[in-house]
Amino acid sequence: APPEVSDDVVQPKEMSLAVEASSNWWRRWTTLRDVPTMGESALLAVACVGLVFLVWHILTVGEVGQRLVNAYNLPSIAETFGSFRSLWFDRALTLSAVASLARVVGGFLMSVAIGVPLGVIAGSYLRVNAFLKPMNIFGRNIPIAALIPLTLMWFGIDEVQKVMFIFLASVAFVLFDATSAVQAVPDRYLDTAYTLGAHRRGKKALVGASIAGAIYAICFALGAFLLERSTEGVAVPETAVIVQSFVVRAVIGFAIGGLLWFPILNHQAIRHVLLPLALPDMVNSLRLLFGLAFGYIMLAEVINAKRGLGALITMSQRQGPREHIYLCLLIISMLAYGIDRLILWIQRVAFPHVKNVQN
Repeated sequence: APPEVSDDVVQPKEMSLAVEASSNWWRRWTTLRDVPTMGESALLAVACVGLVFLVWHILTVGEVGQRLVNAYNLPSIAETFGSFRSLWFDRALTLSAVASLARVVGGFLMSVAIGVPLGVIAGSYLRVNAFLKPMNIFGRNIPIAALIPLTLMWFGIDEVQKVMFIFLASVAFVLFDATSAVQAVPDRYLDTAYTLGAHRRGKKALVGASIAGAIYAICFALGAFLLERSTEGVAVPETAVIVQSFVVRAVIGFAIGGLLWFPILNHQAIRHVLLPLALPDMVNSLRLLFGLAFGYIMLAEVINAKRGLGALITMSQRQGPREHIYLCLLIISMLAYGIDRLILWIQRVAFPHVKNVQN
């Protein structure tokens, strides 16, 4: 009779399966560009956040005088989150978050409205790209903090300055990424479009450009009107003056929108080939650039800002408590992350054929 095998002894087959599973796990984790599962991605993300909080806890554990880091510079986790109530009620956190979000969204949408069509034109007509390249390089390499005195001189110290600061800090990056996305479209698609009879559209392009101009006119005039009304301490002008300024801004917006979109809509190869193929990369770049623009909110609100997350950080640095600084930084990160995930979801719905859209 065969010898009896104890249940505690691992069978050779089970042992080989365990070794193989362990080997496969290690091989997957050490393989270049191996795509992790959703569970692995979530676990690694939680581990990263947990590691940060663990280091934070180690540096701030114990009594105030016995910590590794001065409590004045780095409060503990309990002290930081314990001050959330005073930040919420005493310093109107909700109003500040809404104010900061409105400034960032307004300035970034302006940079998208100007930078994307201009980038499509520059990526389609390389001589336009050569013409814009010096300004593009200058805009991407200028120190962002240097824009503060310039915007103060040009736009004053009110809400217009803060929105225009975000716009000027972002538009060069939007232009560059839009141009690069269009230039990355292979020429074989253009050759196919020309073979199939792609041509200029003429009068139909004028209609489309007029519609784009009308949208720009409404957004430009209405946005300027809301910015003026949101500025505190400014006397309300007469109705005739309001109407006149609204009409002037609408005309300017119509001209800008029409001029930017007519070259795009006038050529079928741009409208039906280059723009659709470059659009997924553009949206992905805009998702990343929005996080960059949100990071500029501290600089945008450094001057004469009564509301805003950047203003709360400055106030907490000067008057205390210091815990509010870390809370505001966490809130800025959470807002930016939430919007990033929203845009990523829109990407996956709008461009289901694109793989690795999160990259």
